[in-house]
Amino acid sequence: MNTYAVEWKSLPWAEFSRVLYRLQHRVYKESRKIEPDKKTIINLQSIIIRSASARSLAVRQVTQLNVGKKTAGVDGKASLTPQERLDLVEELRRVDQWEHSELRRIFIPKPDGTTRPLGIPTIRDRAMQCLLKYALEPTYEAIASRGSYGFRPARSAQDVQSVLRTNLRSSSHGYDKFILELDVEKCFDNIDHNKLMSLITLPNKAKRVLGTALKAGVLGERLKTLEGTPQGGVISPLLANIALHGLEDLQNEYVNKKRYYQRGIRYADDVVYILKKNENPIILRSKIEAFLAERGLKVKESKTNFVSAIQGFDFLGWNISVNAKTHKFLCIPSRKNRKNLIAKIKGAMRDTRYTMPKRLTRVESIYRGWFNYHKHCDLSQVNLWSISKWTYNYVQKNSKTDKGKLLQTVHRIFNRHWKIGGHRAVIGDKSVFDNDLIYWSYRNDKRFDGLTSKVLKKQNFRCHSCKLHFTTDDFIELHHVDGNNKNNRYDNLVCLHRSCHQQQHSKRKKSNDSDKNV
Repeated sequence: MNTYAVEWKSLPWAEFSRVLYRLQHRVYKESRKIEPDKKTIINLQSIIIRSASARSLAVRQVTQLNVGKKTAGVDGKASLTPQERLDLVEELRRVDQWEHSELRRIFIPKPDGTTRPLGIPTIRDRAMQCLLKYALEPTYEAIASRGSYGFRPARSAQDVQSVLRTNLRSSSHGYDKFILELDVEKCFDNIDHNKLMSLITLPNKAKRVLGTALKAGVLGERLKTLEGTPQGGVISPLLANIALHGLEDLQNEYVNKKRYYQRGIRYADDVVYILKKNENPIILRSKIEAFLAERGLKVKESKTNFVSAIQGFDFLGWNISVNAKTHKFLCIPSRKNRKNLIAKIKGAMRDTRYTMPKRLTRVESIYRGWFNYHKHCDLSQVNLWSISKWTYNYVQKNSKTDKGKLLQTVHRIFNRHWKIGGHRAVIGDKSVFDNDLIYWSYRNDKRFDGLTSKVLKKQNFRCHSCKLHFTTDDFIELHHVDGNNKNNRYDNLVCLHRSCHQQQHSKRKKSNDSDKNV
């Protein structure tokens, strides 16, 4: 067992990452050509799928790095031993014999009280999907519209916010514009398989495997899936993006053959279009409905709105509007979003399974996450002092904690309530596969503040362990060199990839165990 663990950890992960990225860049570069050679693209994709680098990285991604790595499929396995990981790397060679297993159904609650069904593949199937994603993603990134932001590497909801700010600010005459907002009804559940497969470029054997993933049945429900992509799969968001590619471009205003104004903004299956004063939304709606009908989809009428920018609209958890008097752009957390935050905080505070200090720690984590998402909004327009006061009164009533100490704790939790400068969106149609590593590394500086930002600059935006540049999708973690997590001195901290951080802790644990044996 220990031998396999050592073998797994000693694999040349940094070199694997370099090899995979070089291949993906070549696929991206060929796909960007005006007349790409499909045969060359497929040959490069075949090399990716067969390469030990991609196979090993796919297994590591789904077993060690992904947030949902501990979720079991129909086989009941929630994790793999190092030996099983190495065996799975070899098993991924057999693409021509691969059959996707059934999915395990779980339901997660939605804000409107309904549930969203997720189809969870087994770990081995997730690894294969990840491998196919490595080959397929560069081809989509090469053609992806600058109006597409959801489920794309190095793109975020904050990019959408920045683009809307640019289009609706006073200098852009945002006060004269109108917004058509819509949502695609049950996008993941209803996508037409034949249409989707016709839009995908992959080697025939890999395409067959992808077909078995799309048609995989759900345990206890159905033997075969005839339409849609299973939510919960590694590759599902990418497939949805491919199916909806072009939806955001239906209202673009072309200035000449090489330049156009992006009038549609899509985040996954949520879309907004920016219309000028005299434009007819009915014509745009007919284009949208025809586009979606080809893919077996339709617009969700209950979430379709046509409003002026001054009236405002809710999008991605924000309420976005233009002030009628000053013509300034305004973005604040939506009313529903604020209610959800308050409900989460009250639920955490009333959870008697935890001690009061642990409840406050959970509240701090909830509020910090909420603030980090909304930190580029004008939070001075939002009154959340009531929940701060409620938290203080609740602890005072249900705890014997010193009043002065309590006030300090609550103040520390809710002291982030201020306005922060705007986020700068990704330039045009740039992609992480364009080999501009310096640009993407420096964007990481905007994701962090405080010590993490300082340490990143000191390391020139490279991992201290593997020396690779950080990308905007990497999990970056602070590592305490001396092992003392309370020693936050600047010279005691380094930034590492999450995978490199795991190896550092593994080495330290092994070292401590050997010292005890001595």
